[in-house]
Amino acid sequence: MQHPAAPSAGRDPRLDFFRGLALVMIFINHVPGNMMEGVTSKNFGFSDAAEAFVLMSGMSAGLAYSSAYARDRIHAIARILRRAGRLYSVHLLTTALAVVILMAGHNFLGTTALSERVNMMSYLEAPWATALGVLGMTHQLGYFNILPLYMLLLAATPFFLALASRSRRLLLAVSVLIWAIAGWNNINLPNFPTEGSWFLNPFSWQLIYCIGLCAGISSKEGEVLVRYSPVLMTAAIAYLAFAMFVIQGQHYDLTSWGDHPALLVGFDKGILPLPRLMHILALAYVISQIAAFRAIAGSAKLAAVSLLGKQGLAVFAWGSVVCISLQVLRDAYAFSPALDCATLAVGLAVQYAVAIRLQAEKMALRPRSQMA
Repeated sequence: MQHPAAPSAGRDPRLDFFRGLALVMIFINHVPGNMMEGVTSKNFGFSDAAEAFVLMSGMSAGLAYSSAYARDRIHAIARILRRAGRLYSVHLLTTALAVVILMAGHNFLGTTALSERVNMMSYLEAPWATALGVLGMTHQLGYFNILPLYMLLLAATPFFLALASRSRRLLLAVSVLIWAIAGWNNINLPNFPTEGSWFLNPFSWQLIYCIGLCAGISSKEGEVLVRYSPVLMTAAIAYLAFAMFVIQGQHYDLTSWGDHPALLVGFDKGILPLPRLMHILALAYVISQIAAFRAIAGSAKLAAVSLLGKQGLAVFAWGSVVCISLQVLRDAYAFSPALDCATLAVGLAVQYAVAIRLQAEKMALRPRSQMA
């Protein structure tokens, strides 16, 4: 068993690296049916890159806002809400671009099946009501539902920080209670104008965000949320191995569980059931405790992945637009394996170019005293 990673001063390179890696996997998974989809994390465990993204978003919020909240709550809340407003603007822009792309495919390439799969038909059947739904985030295109969730969780962060300022245990206890009540009673936000509810239930997914938030607060204070334990490490690795065995071998038969609650034994991504939650937490614990992962994340050879993580919002937004464009093309035309690889490479290159541009602008604006 390897020794745990020693805490170090400065920015932890693992956050940017693994957030960048999660964005790459989200991009690949959002072009379903491509030949690279089989190597992403969802094929090796119960959770996928979405859980990792939300967990690390919580960590980032804890690192970015906890100290400011302790010093000046009003100023910190204003910063948080401005960031949430930016997420909302990006969501509206990417949704508008996606609708234009989907409409073009629907009208000129005959991609009707795709329009139905991604919940685009209501734009044709009830355009004004759907537009209101988009503004209220009660109508979400398929593959465009992470940013609304993230925006809502970020907007709720002042409440989470208020609880955490009293006790991180209090925040986690309240968060677990909300997750359990929502999952058990199927409490969710409604869709409009279509029927149903949000694909990613915010009352469920707030738990993983709050765990990340507590981890970020702990890190900011020079602590760790969960200390190293050989027993816990062994249990985490065993659970990850079990999950890989189940998913790779397709050994999990939901029908055999009868009337057991889906929250405790199911795989429904929307409600973040216990198997998925435990999997991402076990994975995060192993990564946080093994020193080799810090070295990998800080490697200069993998700096491109970390750069994607540093510019996560822009990378995700551009990736979403590229993804829906590729879905339209793949629905209209047959893609060979070579074309599969080429289009995915071009899409990742676009995101990397965006990240380079934004990082260069950020460095240009940085005071010389900080660059020395």
